[in-house]
Amino acid sequence: MFTIEKLKRDLETIGIKKGDTLLVRADLGAIGKLETRKREDYISFMLDAVGDEGTIIGLSFTGGFSIKKNKNNFFDGKNKSYTGAFANTMLSHPKAIRSAHPTNSYVAIGKNAKYILENHDENSGAYEPIRKIVELGGKMILIGCVESSPGFTTTHLAEVDLGLHKRIIFPTLNGAYYKKNNEIKLFKRKDLGSCSSTFYRFYGHYVKNELLKQGYVGNAYSILIDAKKAFDLDLKILQKNPKITLCDNPRCMLCRARRWDNLKDMPIYFIKYIIPRILRKVFK
Repeated sequence: MFTIEKLKRDLETIGIKKGDTLLVRADLGAIGKLETRKREDYISFMLDAVGDEGTIIGLSFTGGFSIKKNKNNFFDGKNKSYTGAFANTMLSHPKAIRSAHPTNSYVAIGKNAKYILENHDENSGAYEPIRKIVELGGKMILIGCVESSPGFTTTHLAEVDLGLHKRIIFPTLNGAYYKKNNEIKLFKRKDLGSCSSTFYRFYGHYVKNELLKQGYVGNAYSILIDAKKAFDLDLKILQKNPKITLCDNPRCMLCRARRWDNLKDMPIYFIKYIIPRILRKVFK
C-alpha cells in the first residue's frame, strides 16, 4: 500500500518539479495499491508533484476504423480510450480537458492544458500537442510500461516532420467517424505513425546521450526524459536510419504490407496471411 505523499516523492526523486509540463504514460497496476483505494488519487499525486503551475497530459487515443467503416461507432469526446486505465481516469477528472481529434485525442489537466490542446481537431496533425509540450520545455515519463509500451511519442512527431509518415501505403484506410455540430462526419487519417513496438530501439541512444533519468514510482520502474532533447535526438536517429521502425513480427500488417520502403515483404505476407483469410471466408 502506498500513500499519495510517497508516490509524489517518488516522482520528485526521478526529477519532476513544480511547474513542470509532463506527458505521462502509466500502467496503474504496476504502481501498486493506494491506501485511499481511490483510483482518482493516481492522478492526484501527479498533480501534487507538478503543482498549480504545472500540467499533466495523457494520450486518450480512440483509434477509429482500419479499412472497415462503421458509422454507428463515432468519436464525440465522450469515448473511452484504448490506451488504458490511466487515460480513462484522467478523462473522468472534473478539471480535465480533452482535444477533439477524432482518432488521437489527448487529455490534460493544469495551467497549460488549454494551450496545449486548443485547435487539436480533425484539421490538425495527430501529434501536434507533442510539439507544444516540446516548445514549453516539457518532460515525458513512462511509469511501469517501459517494456510493454516502449518509447516516447516525440518519435512519431519526428517522423511527421521528416515526411516519413508518407511511407505508409494508403494511410486514409484508417480513420473514424466523428460528431460535430450534431452531424456525423468522416475523418480520414493522413499521418499514420509507424510501428511503435520498435521504439525500444531508441532507448540505447537515449542512454548513450545521457538523457534518461530512472527510478521507481511505487513498484513501477519508470524513466523520465526532457521532451525537446528526446525530439532532437529522434530526428537524428530517423534521419540516419529511417527503417529503424520496421518490426520483426511477420504478422505485422503495418510493417509487412503497408510500407512503400518494404515492398519486398508484401508478397509473402499476402500469401501466408491475407489469401488464407479470404479463402476461409469464401468457403466458410
